Amino acid sequence: MFGKLITLLWTARKRIRLISSLVQDERIPLWQRAIPFLPLIYIFSPLNFITLAIPFFGQLDDVVLLLLAMDLFENTVEKSIIDEHIERHKEN
Repeated sequence: MFGKLITLLWTARKRIRLISSLVQDERIPLWQRAIPFLPLIYIFSPLNFITLAIPFFGQLDDVVLLLLAMDLFENTVEKSIIDEHIERHKEN
């Protein structure tokens, strides 16, 4: 159990670094770079404050939305650009 949690956190850390790097890449159109930030509209909306009253679900839906946005972002960016950033992070 503890090992899986460590693996999940390590993978999340690497993925967040990749997303952060991709968002700063000027070759990616602005509309694509905005995708990871779209869940923030929901997270800070009054609708989300209602779901926060529900234990566990209130936090779970925020995390799922963030993960879906990261997946969508990665799927819209050209594979060659993603591969370039992955290689750059392997060197560091």
